[in-house]
Amino acid sequence: MSQTEAPMQQLRADLRDWGGPAEMSAFDAVMWRAEADPRLRSTVTSVMVLDRTPDWAQLMARHRWLVDAAPRFRQRVVVPALNTGHPTWVDDPHFDLAYHVRRIGIAEPGSRRQLFELAQTLAMTPFDRSRPPWEATLIEGLENGRAAYVLKLHHAVSDGLGIIQLLTRMLSRTRDDTERAQSELRARSRRAAPSALSLSLRQLRKRLRTLPQDGAEGLSTARRHLRSALNDPATLTSYLASAKRTLGVRPVPGSPIFRRRSLSWHFEGIEIPLPRLKAAARQAGASLNDALLAGLIGGFRRYHEEMGLEQSHMPLSFPVSLRTGDDTLGTNRFAGVQYAAPLLETDALKRIHAIQEFVRGVRQEPALDLLVRMMPAITRLPLPAITAMIAGFTVAQDAQISNVPGIPHQVFLAGAEVVEFWPFPPLPGCGMMIALVSHSGRCFLGINSDSAAVTEPDLLAECFRLGVEEVLLLAPAAKKSANARKRTAKS
Repeated sequence: MSQTEAPMQQLRADLRDWGGPAEMSAFDAVMWRAEADPRLRSTVTSVMVLDRTPDWAQLMARHRWLVDAAPRFRQRVVVPALNTGHPTWVDDPHFDLAYHVRRIGIAEPGSRRQLFELAQTLAMTPFDRSRPPWEATLIEGLENGRAAYVLKLHHAVSDGLGIIQLLTRMLSRTRDDTERAQSELRARSRRAAPSALSLSLRQLRKRLRTLPQDGAEGLSTARRHLRSALNDPATLTSYLASAKRTLGVRPVPGSPIFRRRSLSWHFEGIEIPLPRLKAAARQAGASLNDALLAGLIGGFRRYHEEMGLEQSHMPLSFPVSLRTGDDTLGTNRFAGVQYAAPLLETDALKRIHAIQEFVRGVRQEPALDLLVRMMPAITRLPLPAITAMIAGFTVAQDAQISNVPGIPHQVFLAGAEVVEFWPFPPLPGCGMMIALVSHSGRCFLGINSDSAAVTEPDLLAECFRLGVEEVLLLAPAAKKSANARKRTAKS
């Protein structure tokens, strides 16, 4: 039995701890605090196009079920007044579902371009930090009788894979979902949330209780590492070299055409045929992600050519998952790596092989997760130092790219089928963020670009489409078709 067909009790059990412990991880704490610099806002936006307008009463019932099953959705963040620990999720005694779930209409027939423009405006609007950091908006009036559901979450709530885990349990396999359609919010405690000062005192008491044990464990770990370094200095040298590669400056200078930054986001999207992309990757002996990266690099080459600039390389960043089977659903678990993308390579297969070689090397890096391990120390820094450090890393990146496996089958939201799923990642200082999500046999590429960095977003999207097509032509069926066209042209 699949997860979406599991009994409702199992779905609730899956979501009970979704998002992780009450106290944020160091990684999430840094993301939350770094937003003191508005360039570093971390809002994740999912745009789902529906085949019809869902029943509003059912949609509200679905969200009542969600916030009841997943407590994180009715929790807000309290930041300790003193640097005694990380920001903590607490129940919001004033939680109001009507604030978080809205409906708006656009002039019919609304186009995809109008939908994206509205979604990007919603995404750029900062969260009210006195409330749980999520919002859901139903947009009515799209062409052909369609509607859209826009889910906006702070990245500290979850990463892309965690959001898919959530939606897999929130959405249903059939149009009629009577059990979730009749959900009511259970009464919750209206106790006041802890203040920033009381949270600090509570965390301080906890730290004092665990200080002897933590100190002993820390000393033991330090001794173990010291003995290891003395007994095997070659391993220490190798780790330090790996740390330099992992945490070092960007591998190549950024492209001049992507240099500028602003606070304005622009959403674009292109659809990629999933079967052809899989076939091309398989033909190349590569992963889907390798094939995608090779296609996008081809698109960057075309964009530079169209803009009249020859650029040999540009810095890209993409995540490598650190998740294990024991990780709680919804938690952020990844490490970012930097790649010098070769823009002058016109052979798609050679680009794929270069990416494969790079990724194989990265996965063997002893210090791959070093930045994640350093996060607890980073959280202790003054806020200006945190924002400067994060901005120094992200602003230097021309683009960040991710690929998240989506929901492979047909799903419905309050009686409406989800026919398109557009992922729009946050834009924390880099020139653009690009994400691919597969959905029910199709692939949707969401492009969130800084309007100052990407001055021709339509052109960039078209260049990406053509760059990906270079990769798709590696698929056996595409090769046969191309050869047939060549023979026809010669005759």
